[in-house]
Amino acid sequence: MSQGSDPQRVLFVCRAASSESARAAEAIAGLNNTKVFSATDLNDAEQVIDAAVRVRNEHGSLYRIVTAQETLLEAVATANEALGLPAMSVETVRRTLDKPQLKFTFKEAGINTPRYQIINDLADAQRFAAEIGFPIVLKSPIGSGALATLLVNSDFDLRHAIQVAGHTLLAEQYIDGQELCIDTITIAGEPQFYSICCYQPSILEAVERPETQWSCVMPREIDGNRYREFIDQGLKAIKALGIENAMTHMEGFIDSAGRPWFTDATLRPAGARIAPMLAYAYDVDPYRAWARVAVNDSFDGPWERKYAVGTLFLRGVGDGSVQQVEGIEVVQTELKNLLVDVRWPRIGARKSATYTGDGFITVRHHETEVVRETLRRIAQSVRITYTSNTQPATNTWGQRLQNFRELNRPAWDQAN
Repeated sequence: MSQGSDPQRVLFVCRAASSESARAAEAIAGLNNTKVFSATDLNDAEQVIDAAVRVRNEHGSLYRIVTAQETLLEAVATANEALGLPAMSVETVRRTLDKPQLKFTFKEAGINTPRYQIINDLADAQRFAAEIGFPIVLKSPIGSGALATLLVNSDFDLRHAIQVAGHTLLAEQYIDGQELCIDTITIAGEPQFYSICCYQPSILEAVERPETQWSCVMPREIDGNRYREFIDQGLKAIKALGIENAMTHMEGFIDSAGRPWFTDATLRPAGARIAPMLAYAYDVDPYRAWARVAVNDSFDGPWERKYAVGTLFLRGVGDGSVQQVEGIEVVQTELKNLLVDVRWPRIGARKSATYTGDGFITVRHHETEVVRETLRRIAQSVRITYTSNTQPATNTWGQRLQNFRELNRPAWDQAN
């Protein structure tokens, strides 16, 4: 910052402090001629506006309000509009995060999306299930969070799901295939960057089976025929949603016939360690990249994808607290040249209720198959023992729907 210049004052807001939010705030602070102010424990637009007015009154004009958390995106857009600050519009945020609006936009643009219907009661749900057959998926109409997504296989399960939900749901056709996501950076309405990441098994299966050690893999080669149509439709979706300047994350499937399907989208960096994985695939700082988009409407690309990267999330059968972790020595000695980021489960810590588990291991290599094979080997080697060997009954639909916002925060993501 040059001496005497008036900095861009940016308010960064989040619901709760975490290591991820701290990195995002630090990235903003590292931008040229920028001063960041942080506000936590905010929940709605009124609170965001109050925080912005305090910063403006105490420090001078405010340039922009930003967040990296999905649950505050609409509140931040509302606050920016109310205060006349340049940022993403409320209309764009709602069109993306409201799932019925999202799916309508996709259909109008010719982008494959599963059949869907708003469900207000059991009769609505049964009619939808009768039309397309089981299994079906039920989810919250607004916002992301796999813990609030239910896989329903029968009328009995459907009755139970409607009973425990107690509110409007979105029913969706179940797509069987390879689940994957596309992460993008868009500037002035034009996609500048995209990346593919594959889930194995699907996130919904990982949520339904809390003992599963599941993985995310960023294959090194993504521009061949295997992902081409998915990428093309993903970039088409950016245009259809009217996104101007944003880092986006969209999820979907490639079915057995090779057809792409898009199910969800958001206007923030990806979760499930995908954003940090970008750092290892491209040798870049993804937090700075997000800050440049969110604050400066800029992208410092192009980037070269140098590596394949994969992350395995460490989970196991049992309940209570982490008692023992087997396989650490094998991973640290035999696979050390492939490791780039490791967070081992902490002995004595309460078992995590989130699908990202009690820890993670990230590896990278120039060859995608080496990454996949390494993750398979780690999954076979690492075993977590808990103080109780009985699988808990706490992963019920009712508790998932009630607590999904809190449970989506990984056990290892601490403020300090």
